[in-house]
Order: sequence, then structure tokens, then C-alpha cells
Amino acid sequence: MAAVLRTMATLARLAGRGVFSARRQEAPEPRGGTAFEVAFKALACHPSVAPEIRQARVLTLSADEAGWTPAGFEVKPGEEVTVFAAGGFIASKALDLRFGARIGVWLRAGDQGHIRKTGGAAATLRMSEGGPLHVVAKPPGEWADERGAFDPAFPRGGLAGVLSVCVIVWKESALKGLDVMARAGDHEALVAEALEDARHPVEAPEGWRYLWRLGEGRIYREASDGDQRRICCHTHEDVGILQFPADFALTDTTRLRWRWKADRLPCDLPEDIQPTHDYLSIAVEFENGQDLTYMWSSKLAVGTIFRCPLPYWDRVETHWVLRSDARQLGQWLSEERPVKADYARAVGAPPARIVRVWLIAVSVFQRGTGICEYADIELVDGDRVIKVL
Repeated sequence: MAAVLRTMATLARLAGRGVFSARRQEAPEPRGGTAFEVAFKALACHPSVAPEIRQARVLTLSADEAGWTPAGFEVKPGEEVTVFAAGGFIASKALDLRFGARIGVWLRAGDQGHIRKTGGAAATLRMSEGGPLHVVAKPPGEWADERGAFDPAFPRGGLAGVLSVCVIVWKESALKGLDVMARAGDHEALVAEALEDARHPVEAPEGWRYLWRLGEGRIYREASDGDQRRICCHTHEDVGILQFPADFALTDTTRLRWRWKADRLPCDLPEDIQPTHDYLSIAVEFENGQDLTYMWSSKLAVGTIFRCPLPYWDRVETHWVLRSDARQLGQWLSEERPVKADYARAVGAPPARIVRVWLIAVSVFQRGTGICEYADIELVDGDRVIKVL
């Protein structure tokens, strides 16, 4: 009953915020539509820019799009493709749930190419495969496989809105072309964003990779103080999971150790329902496909355990609230968890092996900002140690 009352109170607060947002007539930024189309067609045809472009196309992608949309041209392996996107999708006006362009634009070369997500509303991808280019606007996670088949268990529905997308294939480097384009003009600062991304790309930390299901991003970056490596996480209206391979036998004495410092949490409401499921965490993935994630919470009590409230993830992910004291924000905290015992309590009969360690950042639902750092991550069992970070 307490959980039900808490959920009702949370939804009531969200509804109140939605009314306030509607009165302010907020819209996803940057804005798409006719202004976007006119601006990018003009930029692509500008006398100084056109010689840098091999192909360019402006597309409109709707929330109810049935499948992949052909861009109308082919790409070759090694070519650099810049994507500009604006607009957004509305999931619930009443709860003010909407998704901007930075999380929902995916590309695929050929019918069997691997899916790629842009890292922001303006980003460049170097194509690793060739073939006819296709584009789709799709929230993260709704995939059956890495080649872009849609999961029939999660049919799209309940979204409204459109994304305006401009796709450019450069003759030479994107950096050269974007530098020229930036001098010719801009729209909603998208060209400036793409140029900054090309000049200073945010690479995944060494040894880590983004989970394909959610796509690549700019959330995590590596830093160091002398010999001390850290991973810095900064998420805003975004979502990403960073993974490190860690094949490790799971025994009664297996421990996950790490240090972390959360400076800002992406949500100020209980995170155990879908509209407020924004959080920062570290997780362990097991050979059976399940993962156990240790999270910071803004409102849930330490020791709270709950199944992920999101579709697909409710089948594989369990959350354990490890920290929730706001007075500890901004402090480096050391943690050590008995993974097998935790799994048995939170999930059920433990599997035999750990396969990966994850870092998770979600800020897409309430469109807030989360800031965190991680260090000294390792799996330990007696003399066996995997140094993750």
C-alpha cells in the first residue's frame, strides 16, 4: 500500500509539472519543421559548402513510422556522415514526457548493416559498412538484434510528433566540411554543435564500449590524476550504458569493489516507475543475461530492491538502492558488495559467472542532469582480481 500511495503522489507531482510546462508552452529544442528544412537546404546549396558535399537529404521522420526510411543514396565504408536533427516526440502531455532528437536517430547501411545511433542532435559517424543508407527515429531499446530488426514484443504506439533530419555525406572529412558550413551560417546552433563534436570527439574510455541496444553517446569520458584513472559521467536528457568485459567465476567470496562520487542526480522523485526512472548506477551482468545494478536514489530508501519498470528491461534488470543521502553528494565513497549473496536476495538462484561490468546513466524521462565519477573498479575473489578501472 505504501508503494501504491507513493506512486500516486509521484504521478500527481508530474501532472502538476506538466500543467506548468504546458502554460510555458515549452517545445523540444532545437525546433524542427519548415524553418529547419529551409535552413539546411540553403546551407547545403551555399556556394562555399556545396563543393564539400557528396550527398545531402532532408527528411521528416514521424513517431508512427513503420520502418526504416531510405535516405535516397548509398554510403561507402570509411565515409563520414553528419546528421542534424530537431524536433521531438511526445509520450504524454499530461506528465510532460517527451524525447528530443539526441536519443532517437539511428542509421543503417544496407539491409543487414549494423545499427548506429547519433551521439547528439548534431553528430558525425564514420561508416564502417556500405550500402543504401536508411534512417529511423526510434526510442532506445526497441531492437530485436544489432542489424535493426524491430522487436515485435514492443510495438510502437502512443507517441506523437516528428523529427526533422538532415543527412550529409562529405566528399572529404566532416571537420573540413563543417568548418566551411559554420562560416556560411547555422540553425539553432546545430552546425556549431556538429563542428565541436568533429573537433573534440568524446571517445569511450579505453577498454569500454557502449551497449549497442542504446547506442553510442557522449556521456562518459576518461580522466586521470597522475596514475589514478577515473571515468566521468555527465548525462543530460540522454541515456547510455558503458560496458567492460569481465569473465569472472561467481562464488560465495566474489566481491565488486569501487569508488564513486555523485555530484548531481538526474531526478528528484522516486525512480521506481517509468516516468521518473532517471538514475546513476554501476551494474554487474551475468551469463544468464540478468544484471544487478547498484544505484544512487534521490528519494528511495537504502536497501530498496525493485525490478526495472521499463519494457524489455523488466525481464532482465534488478535495481538495488545503495545510496540516497543527499549529504553524501559530492563525496568520494568506497563500496564493496558480496555479489552472489546480493544476487540471491534480489533476483534468485545465482548463475555461475559474471560476464561484464556496466556503468548506467539515464536522464531521458525528466530531462534532468546527472554528474558522477567512478574509480578503482575491480572484481575480487581471494587472489583473483580483474582490474576494471
